[in-house]
Amino acid sequence: MPLDIVQVENLSFRYNRAEVLSDVTFSIQAGDYVGLAGPNGSGKTTLLKNILRLTPPTTGEIYLFGTPLKEFHQWQKIGFLPQKTDAFHPHFPATVKEVVAMGMSGTSGKNKDEALQRALGRLDIAELKDRLIGELSGGQKQRVLLARSLVNEPSLLILDEPTTALDPETRDNFFALLESLNKHEGVTIILVTHDLGSIGRYASKFLYLDRRPLFYGSFDSFCQSEKMTSLFGPSSQHIICHRHGNQEGYGAD
Repeated sequence: MPLDIVQVENLSFRYNRAEVLSDVTFSIQAGDYVGLAGPNGSGKTTLLKNILRLTPPTTGEIYLFGTPLKEFHQWQKIGFLPQKTDAFHPHFPATVKEVVAMGMSGTSGKNKDEALQRALGRLDIAELKDRLIGELSGGQKQRVLLARSLVNEPSLLILDEPTTALDPETRDNFFALLESLNKHEGVTIILVTHDLGSIGRYASKFLYLDRRPLFYGSFDSFCQSEKMTSLFGPSSQHIICHRHGNQEGYGAD
């Protein structure tokens, strides 16, 4: 039976008495590719921060690789690409190579150099390695930060709106890379996105969040769900399911 990479049980989170997340329960198994979506303010980024222990949940439990969150220390197993790529000042004195190396842990010497070159090559940014990060375009910065998140070759990759600053060609290449990591290298992926028209094309599971999970399961289940037809409307559900595949008979017309 596949290992639960992420297990969330009865999670809630409050900020200044405002309920941001409530009664969130789900599990993600090894090899899953989960598309996480929801309206603005639905708690998607907060959920990621809870999982990464950046903002601990108010109540509930989180387990990573079978270990309670409070006891988990193997963060090299997890790669994270945050939403914002504009955090680097134009004159920030770090090269692309140095920024990618910031993501390393537990490697040294020749192994470190090999891991660094492999990450740069994966994202096709080897020619940028000596450029200052502040000089790059938004799309280039995104690739650099993804390389940083991949340099440890993590088992779990978490991405928050990763394609916002990418042009269409770079975005397609980016998704092709994620697909390869998931299918051929077994990397488990959580991808936050607003692009409901494309999410089913890449992910194997869908978590729709609006402060609490309104749906979690396979896209086949989503496409067959009359409850989701009522929530999204037949037209929007059709768009998501059409991008997932040539589904027929999903939901109610």
